[in-house]
Amino acid sequence: MNATEIKQALIKKGYSLSIVASVLGVSLAHVSSVVNRHTTSNRIAAAIAKVIEKDVNEVFPDVDAYKNRGQARIDREQKCQELQQLLHGH
Repeated sequence: MNATEIKQALIKKGYSLSIVASVLGVSLAHVSSVVNRHTTSNRIAAAIAKVIEKDVNEVFPDVDAYKNRGQARIDREQKCQELQQLLHGH
């Protein structure tokens, strides 16, 4: 979805970027920056997706930072375990 489509979907649900920003405790500029793809924020992207009842990857399909978040977490845990074994010999 592009920025205009995201804003329209929020309006359909009765919300605005300003309301999202207020509830998340961030600036309108930050939320707008995420919507316009100038910066990334998993928290803001997930909140927007939840409000418009879509998956983050459906709302922001062109943003690599939001893809495979679950897999990245698993990979990180595995790497932590490997390093733990290497450093502590367990």
